[in-house]
Amino acid sequence: MKTIEIKKIKDCSSYIGEKPKKEHYTVLVKEPTIFTSNGKIIAFYDKLPEEIITKAKRVSSTTEANKSWRLGTGVPTISSVFGSVPKNGVRAHSCKPAKRNKKEKQNFNLIIELATELSERYKSKMPEKYKEDLKTVKEIVNEDYLIKDFPFTTFNANKNQIIRYHQDSGNVKGVMSNVLISRQGVSGGHLVFPEYGFALAQEDGFYSVFDGEREIHGVGDCKFLSKDAYRCSFVFYTLEQMKHCDSYKKEMDKEKEHYTQKNINRYKTFGMSKKEFSSGKWKEENGTK
Repeated sequence: MKTIEIKKIKDCSSYIGEKPKKEHYTVLVKEPTIFTSNGKIIAFYDKLPEEIITKAKRVSSTTEANKSWRLGTGVPTISSVFGSVPKNGVRAHSCKPAKRNKKEKQNFNLIIELATELSERYKSKMPEKYKEDLKTVKEIVNEDYLIKDFPFTTFNANKNQIIRYHQDSGNVKGVMSNVLISRQGVSGGHLVFPEYGFALAQEDGFYSVFDGEREIHGVGDCKFLSKDAYRCSFVFYTLEQMKHCDSYKKEMDKEKEHYTQKNINRYKTFGMSKKEFSSGKWKEENGTK
């Protein structure tokens, strides 16, 4: 495995929100590589065995969540969330497993296998950092939301998403992101790190482990060369908001209480005019929360 010592060559905070360009890097990394800073391993880029890559292709071709269309290309964009998700205001009143786990059970099982492979390789390449990440996650996240013994709780399958420069907001600080690529019939789509002047080619079956919350990164333009062309990135990470989750049983009790109260409120306001409902007086009269 090749080793490259890297250092920041410029501050690119002003690039956030912009599209990566070829002039933002001088080195394109195409082979398995370890990245060091002052002699310490801080990231790496490697390739999975063919039998594992096949599993990633299967998920890429069958997942169906949240479809939209890339402007000007007609290429469908899909983002599927697996694993555990936190509460989210009005839309989700409790922490729980992602709906996709059951809806695409076979894909979820395959993603667990992919996560297992990536974790083992992460552990072998950066054992101390892996141990540190796992400790950090276990200290703040209830074990009900951890899958196996991994330092991440949530997995995204992002198909044909060409993401501009960003830092991964919402992730637990300091915990590494694991990104696996499955693709076919595509040119371009390199992962660019402008502050260091290099990009990862991100060919089919390659994966990277790096600090996505700290480092500015983005995906360069892709050309889709055939009808069945696609580029899918599998991102494995831990959401900071998972630290606010109670045990699964407590969260489900809160969910039950929320919907029970919601149905009570519907009953009490049935037939009420908009003006009467908006006044909120019915809440005081009925002792409603």
